[in-house]
Amino acid sequence: MLVLQEIFGYILIGFIMAAALAVLYLPVFLLLRKKVAFARQIVYFGLGVCIIVILSATVLIGFTVVPANNRVVNLVPFKVFTNSWEMGLVKQFTQTLANVIMFVPLGFIFPVTFARCRRLYKTTIYMAAFSFLIEFVQYFTGRSCDIDDLMLNTLGGVLGYGLFVLISKLFGNKEFWKKMAGL
Repeated sequence: MLVLQEIFGYILIGFIMAAALAVLYLPVFLLLRKKVAFARQIVYFGLGVCIIVILSATVLIGFTVVPANNRVVNLVPFKVFTNSWEMGLVKQFTQTLANVIMFVPLGFIFPVTFARCRRLYKTTIYMAAFSFLIEFVQYFTGRSCDIDDLMLNTLGGVLGYGLFVLISKLFGNKEFWKKMAGL
């Protein structure tokens, strides 16, 4: 039950951020409506929402000033699966699952938005780089910096890319998909 509450909280944050971004994006949409297809604008908006939700969940929420000697850095891979956390098994499972799920939409929408990222290795590199940036910044915002988070985030991005490939195979010849993907 706690797992669902945590995930629901992330989803609620996502909806609030999406609504805020929609208000900010409306003038851009109106300026570009004759130059950029509506479907492509939806893709750009979706990319913005993904990035803002991830940044709010990982960097902005929970920001505290922590002295350098109290910051936590984990550079041991798979420690998340071998150590028992002080927060408990349910919270550990929730955090692990959230780290994967959070990057699935980004891994999907990234190759839709950028044609040059329609190869697995390119999307994987961008997802890993974005996750590394987040972990690097988290070190300075009072949150933990963890190699396991980087690996789980990247895995989520790769799963999102797999979803992109699947949808491309299913709907690749459909007009709406061609417009969304800019084909």
